[in-house]
Amino acid sequence: MPVNNSIITSLIRNAGLEITAEQIAKIKSYINLLLESNKQVNLTAIVEEEEIWRKHVLDSLLLFCALEIPAGARIIDVGTGAGIPGFILKIYRPDMQLTLLEAQQKKVKFLEKVVARLGLNGVDCLWGRAEEVGQNRNYREKYNLAVARAVAPLITLAEYCLPLVQVGGFMVAYKGPAGEQELAAAEKAINLLGGGETKIWRHQLPEGEEMRILVIIKKEKTTPPAYPRRVGVPAKRPLK
Repeated sequence: MPVNNSIITSLIRNAGLEITAEQIAKIKSYINLLLESNKQVNLTAIVEEEEIWRKHVLDSLLLFCALEIPAGARIIDVGTGAGIPGFILKIYRPDMQLTLLEAQQKKVKFLEKVVARLGLNGVDCLWGRAEEVGQNRNYREKYNLAVARAVAPLITLAEYCLPLVQVGGFMVAYKGPAGEQELAAAEKAINLLGGGETKIWRHQLPEGEEMRILVIIKKEKTTPPAYPRRVGVPAKRPLK
């Protein structure tokens, strides 16, 4: 059953954000494509529209509560899957230049379909592994912000994301309640990879009351050339 716009507006305002009717319509079009394609390709386990708005859309938009994103920022969504949070961020802030990085080609084809159907400009759908892309000079340290959601433990995620971020930029990991423990375990690795100041931002989602944590890491130094290591190594042998 379609969700009423007033319910959506109220949900987003709960986090201190505003959303326009045009943004709602475009996100609804994305959700329709997501649910339609989910019948053929496993894109989301959440199939109720209201839960998608709460657990995917609102969750994605929390970034704008936690961090000020400059106009025209270059953002890469690492391991984007179905395009979350990337597409939601782009629809909310069309000025941003977005790269969606995904290792599964069938998911990249879905991402390309969304871009075409919604007429999104400034979106690059990239098929590849973060370990290889992070060593490619066309992408390495080219982004103001790298985001990742439901991809890997933070200690591994830092090796995927920080090499892509320019000095002075940020990496943001969307996490649940375990985010603080993951940060404590990853502090040495973050420093090695060029990360510096870190911050935890918390928000409790309405109704279900799940605790969401954004781990925000500032890039303060250039990442050493040895990182990221070759494909598979960051997950199998996390930095200590």
